[in-house]
Formats: sequence, C-alpha cells, structure tokens
Amino acid sequence: MSVIYQLTKTSFIGIALFVGTMAFASEFDPIAATNAYLASQSAEDIANTNGYVNTSYLIMVLELLMDLFIVYLVLSTGWSRKWRDLAERKLQNKFLQAFIYVPIFIIVSSAISLPLTWFSEFYTEHKYGLSTQEFGAWFVELVQGSAISAVIFSIFVALLYLVIRRSPTRWWIWGSSLSIVFLAVIMFLSPILIQPIFNDYRPMDEGPLKENILSIARANGMKADDVKQVDESRQTNRISANVSGLFGSTRIALNDNLLNRASEDGVEAVMAHEIGHYVLNHLWGNMSNFTLIFIACFALTAGSFNTITQRKGIEWGVRGIDDYAGLPLLYALVAVLLFVSTPVLNKMTYAAEAEADIFAINATNNPDAWAEVALMTAKYRKLHPPEWEENWLNHHPSPYVRIYTAMRWKAENLSDTPLQKDDK
Repeated sequence: MSVIYQLTKTSFIGIALFVGTMAFASEFDPIAATNAYLASQSAEDIANTNGYVNTSYLIMVLELLMDLFIVYLVLSTGWSRKWRDLAERKLQNKFLQAFIYVPIFIIVSSAISLPLTWFSEFYTEHKYGLSTQEFGAWFVELVQGSAISAVIFSIFVALLYLVIRRSPTRWWIWGSSLSIVFLAVIMFLSPILIQPIFNDYRPMDEGPLKENILSIARANGMKADDVKQVDESRQTNRISANVSGLFGSTRIALNDNLLNRASEDGVEAVMAHEIGHYVLNHLWGNMSNFTLIFIACFALTAGSFNTITQRKGIEWGVRGIDDYAGLPLLYALVAVLLFVSTPVLNKMTYAAEAEADIFAINATNNPDAWAEVALMTAKYRKLHPPEWEENWLNHHPSPYVRIYTAMRWKAENLSDTPLQKDDK
C-alpha cells in the first residue's frame, strides 16, 4: 500500500506542476510583456530619440550633397588638375604620386565640410545628450582621425590606381576585390594600432563577471583568455561592446558605460551577442555580401566615369580613368551608388544582428537581461518605428523588436528555463 501511495502522490504532484506551469505559460503574453518594458519610456524620451534619429537621416542626405558639392567644386575650378600636376612635378613614380594628391584632397574636403561635420558629430550629439566631449577634445580627435584617414586612403588609392593602370578595362573587378582585402587588413590592424590612439584599452577587472564572459566565449568554441575595458565614457554616453580583429588579433572588449549602467546579467547578454557575431561568422558573411555590392558599384562607376569624362574630361583636365585628377569623380560616383544601396546594406547588417540577438538569449538563457539592455539603446534608436522604417532604414533591430524577440523566446521556453530574477 505504501508503494502505491507514494506512486499516487508523486503522480499527483507531477500533474499539479505540469498544470501550474502550463497555466503560467498560457498567462504570459509576449506582446503585453514587451509593451510593459516600452511603457517605462516617457513621451519626452521617445520624442528626444525620434528627433535624434530623424536628424541622422537628414545628415546622411546632407553629407552626400556636401560630397557632391566638393567634387564639383574641385573639378570645375581646376583644383584637382593642379594637385595632379603638383604631384607629377614632385614625383615621377605614379604610385607615390597618390601620397601627394590624396592628402591635399582630404584636407581641402575636410575643411569645406567642417561646418557639417561639427553639426553632425558635435552639435547633434550634444543636443540629444549622447556626447560627453568638450569641443577641444572633439576637435583634436577629429584632426587625428583625418590624418589617419589620409594615410590609409592614400595607400588604398595608390593600390587602386596601380590596378587601373594594369587593367584599364577590367579594373572594377580587381578593384572591388582589392577593397575587400584592404578592409580585412584594416580590421586586422585597427584593434592593434588605431583604436588605442583614441581610447585606453585595459584588462577588465578580475571577478565573476569577467569569468562568465570568458566562459560564454569558450563554451561556444571561441578561444579567449581576456576581456578589455574601454574608457569611452569620456566621449559618449552610449553602451557598446565588440569582438574585433582577424587572424589571431581577435579581441573581446566592452566600454565602461555598459559596465556602469547595465546589470551583470545585462553585460553578459551584450557580450554573448558580440560573441555570437564571431561564432556565427558574420564578419566573413558580411564581407562576402559586401564584395557583391562593391562589384556592382564599381562596374556602374566604370561605365558612368567614361560617359561623364567624354563630355567634361577636357574641361576638368581629366585625361582618363587612370588619372589622379579624376579621383573626385570616381569618389562621387561610388558615394552615390553606396547611398542608393544603403537599404540593401542595412538589410544585410540587420539580419546578422537579429541572429546574434537570438544567439545571446540562448547562450545566457536570460531573455529579461537582453530586454533590459535592448531598452537602453532607445536613447539613440527609435523605440518602435513604423514597419517600413524598421525594414529599410534600420541597420539594427529596434528596441521593440529586440524586446519582443526576448519575450517570445521566454513564452516558448517558460517550462524549460529557470525563473528569472524578477520572478523569484
């Protein structure tokens, strides 16, 4: 009798737990849970973010128009031709002439566009409460960035025009490949040489949080023995983290804003997202996609360049596709085509971000932690934009989509996961 009693008792307890769990699961509404998170944002906060994002859309258009204005100016005034002539007088080597022409082009372009740069990178960031830098520090970093860009772009242009001279009819095929290879090299060198110029990267303080981050990395097949902490709070209020680098230079890093503002569970969720990008090979996938975009852009650029220079080449002093004096036109055509392809590029990035979101939730088994940090991005991403904006203008899922993803995961896994800290 005692055995039968125990079996009956166990069965009733199991049935009760099952029914209770199913009742709890049936009561959990992911949409309602998502809206509860969103309700914590005030109307003033939402309006502030909407104003910032809408301004960023305007800035994208203004920057393109500024680029086109600068290109027209330097070509129509003959400045580009004079810079080419100066480079040829100083150096006979065609490859090295790029290191005279390109810095002049960048300096002049930067000077002309300085008011717009100030508006977009300093005024707007301060107006909407995202920047912590004073003007002097911001301007110094702007000059440093321009100098680095001049060196990098000079090397790229020298190599690109070497390709053009070797294959004047098919340069766009090799040029697009060169662009991807060059991008990979920069991504390899940036964590080592460039990023430390602007910020201090130091080992994250030892403790359970650091060990948990490294554990997530190792558990998902990533070799990692350290996490870097970055002092970005002296520049911005944004939270951020990344896994960057290639060919053994890979580095896990997070900024101090994330450490100071998010819970430990939230930090782990963000780092799991970044680790997800690495584990899911999003870097290589995006580079493959970008290669196709670059090939299309360069092909269209080659045809358009020849058409335009047939009409305006003599007036502008542009001898042909292999003439540095034509670089501004080449730059303008690529800029326009990349601008037009922005929705496609956004979709590619968006898809990778959405995959990394789900990876993070699965890796941490903590959907509420992901919802917490997703809500923190509402300072600079619209909380719940219209569907067309979400699909074509967003390169990251909106806070609404990210929180709903987490709450949907929670609804589907309530019977399999431990209770969250909120539920205890």
